[in-house]
Amino acid sequence: MREIESPHGAADGRPVSKGARWHVSRRSVVRATAIALLVILIPIVVNQITPRPLAFVLRAGVGMIEDSVNMGPYADRVERITTSDAIRVTVEDQPTAHLTLYSDGEQTPPKPVILLIHGGGWILGAASQVATYAKLLASEGYLVANLEYSLAPEHEYPTAILQSVAALDYLHANSARFGGDPTRLFVGGNSAGAQLAAQVGAIVTNPVLRQEMGVSVDVSVSDLRGVILYSGPYDFHTVDRTDFPAFDTFAWSYLGRKDWSTDPRLDQMSTALTATPDYPPTYLTAGDADPLEPQTYELDAKLRAKGVDVTSRYWTGTGSDLPHDYIFDLSTSAAQKAFVDTVKFLNDHSE
Repeated sequence: MREIESPHGAADGRPVSKGARWHVSRRSVVRATAIALLVILIPIVVNQITPRPLAFVLRAGVGMIEDSVNMGPYADRVERITTSDAIRVTVEDQPTAHLTLYSDGEQTPPKPVILLIHGGGWILGAASQVATYAKLLASEGYLVANLEYSLAPEHEYPTAILQSVAALDYLHANSARFGGDPTRLFVGGNSAGAQLAAQVGAIVTNPVLRQEMGVSVDVSVSDLRGVILYSGPYDFHTVDRTDFPAFDTFAWSYLGRKDWSTDPRLDQMSTALTATPDYPPTYLTAGDADPLEPQTYELDAKLRAKGVDVTSRYWTGTGSDLPHDYIFDLSTSAAQKAFVDTVKFLNDHSE
């Protein structure tokens, strides 16, 4: 009669003892535990060496939002705004940046020009996410140029700021072809885009900073009529006190070094330190629940102390609980007031 093999039999058909089965089971548990630990530990170890894993996770999450703007009651104002094809902006020894222009289609008289720079911690986001806000500004009679710049960590500092300066120079040289007035330029942005816009303002008006950075700019001080700054970081020596979520990852990615707070280039990026009395008129705002609100207060005080024309909107003490980039939720009265402020600032300094 043929013997039936036990399901716990050895390879040679001999039965396996309970002790041997326990050892097999224990080895399986140890192996599974080791694999689980590696899955947990490898990302942690890698993230101590490079910011790329966390940067890419953030980009895959927040950075994939298609439109950051809730237009609220303004939605119908952008329906007739014309949109240009992407315009290449070449930058020496840097990747090519791109501009998209928005206009109400009227060619005369020449329109003041706004360079708009999106946020995203220098590592995520896209110009398309603020396109509807750019169109809304265009509906007020402005030629708005929305900048697509290269992101970190693939492209570290100073790529984004050099692209921003090159974009402003491009508009100075070419905006007349699109119905713009190159003698009435503005630059603005939100979050990291506000930092870039602020630094552009400093580069145009501070020759010592230009020399230190080794950059030139064709735009004159008188041609840059104003800077519009929404919720940005403006002093890299004090920004770590704000506890802004993931800021270490943002700064590490952008500057290319984990110990970013000791980077000698921080002064270049800190408009609170580089602004001179020639700094352009400035509009500033931040929400009362924005961790970066103290950065806005700091820059405000520094600019006013130098005699710079500053217009600001704050919500401290109102209990409004307005978050970072509150200005893009135009369904709220606070964002609507900030937009009205912005348009008035633009109109006042376009004259």
